[in-house]
Amino acid sequence: MGLRDALRRATAGRGPVPTAGRQAGVREWKGAFFDYAAAHPGTSVAVGGASRITGDVPDHEEMCLLVDLVVARYPELAQAPPDGAGRGAGTPFAAADHVFRTPVAEGTGLDGLRAALRDLAATPLPERLWGVWILHGYAPDEFAVVLRGHHAHFDGMLLSELFRGTLSEPAASPKPRVPPRSPTARRSTAAELATALREGIGALSGLRRAARLVPGDFPLTGKPHYAWGSVELARFRKIAAAHGATPNDLYLSSLAGALKSWAGERGQSLGRHPVRMMVPVTLRRRDNAGNRGNLVLGAGVRLPVGLDDPVERLEYVKARTRKVRSMLCDPHAGALGRMVPDRFGRWLLELDLHPRSTTVLASHVPGPEKRLRLGGRLITDVIPLNLLPAGHALAACFFSYAATAQICFVADRTVGGCDGLVQLWMHELDEMTARAGL
Repeated sequence: MGLRDALRRATAGRGPVPTAGRQAGVREWKGAFFDYAAAHPGTSVAVGGASRITGDVPDHEEMCLLVDLVVARYPELAQAPPDGAGRGAGTPFAAADHVFRTPVAEGTGLDGLRAALRDLAATPLPERLWGVWILHGYAPDEFAVVLRGHHAHFDGMLLSELFRGTLSEPAASPKPRVPPRSPTARRSTAAELATALREGIGALSGLRRAARLVPGDFPLTGKPHYAWGSVELARFRKIAAAHGATPNDLYLSSLAGALKSWAGERGQSLGRHPVRMMVPVTLRRRDNAGNRGNLVLGAGVRLPVGLDDPVERLEYVKARTRKVRSMLCDPHAGALGRMVPDRFGRWLLELDLHPRSTTVLASHVPGPEKRLRLGGRLITDVIPLNLLPAGHALAACFFSYAATAQICFVADRTVGGCDGLVQLWMHELDEMTARAGL
């Protein structure tokens, strides 16, 4: 069956995803990320995912059909960016302007793919601030399809929804992390003000100096290097359950141990200042799963790198994330973002991501639970391409796809050792496996 027939059958009977209005409790980061990009021109604010696919490489026409089907399913993606942020904002949407083919040196394998992803990070986005790139030639009978978009319009959960909703699996958003809010809730209630006050105090905690993974005068370039590794998702969940933890807790505590070892190998002490990670938490619900935008709240969590015992680290993380989850279950979560003027949006974003206040950006994106196909071609792997904030040495992302979980690091190219960090994270998992007696 050809790609055209497969895609048409996959989307048969599916109407456009309804566009919900602005959800109460969601900060409008759109303008903030545009301002952030303007303030840091050497930093790419594009995020995305690279799908490794087996089979023959589809031609340009077929991929344009895929993009047309994505836009038919999610019409907001065809709209021009607000305030003329994109190029050619007044022109009609054309799929051909958003599909690109990039040959990779033949036979270079995963090293060639990694180099292509690194170069792609510097490639400008098309007029609607998102696009699809086909990387081919690096391996026989395999190619990669990369979906990239401006972080003002795309977050990790939207990218996951686009994969899930367009390809083989019916669109189904994850369960909401926060309870649905009443559309009639008044913003000026005492509870709203109290929540905004708590969030303001939490934001001010970002003014405290955080530990850095590299010296402050380290010559960072802003050019990324990607490294990733996979673990069986069932095994990962089993380890977490054996310790009475969530998979997210295990991911973060393993990250704490890996970062401690990684920094120690480079002679960088992390004990003087707290290691603070910024964890983006989605506020997407079923009714706005396909909406364009960055619908997240940033939660600051302190990493216990001072603890040598991995089980103690996990218990510490469990206590911290339990507090964060209770805050986000507040029906007024995000009150601060609604109450402050829009011009403060960039200041709050800078506070969240500044290297003096945040050591590492650590994302967790649950992906499709079943393997997807592109016109009969199996998508074997999905690699998250996460944001590396300005001035940061590295960032982390944990992504699940079907029966596999991926740990992905993006590091500044001058830092090096990103592949070793993957192995250190895996070693932490082995330690926790042994401690659980598995």
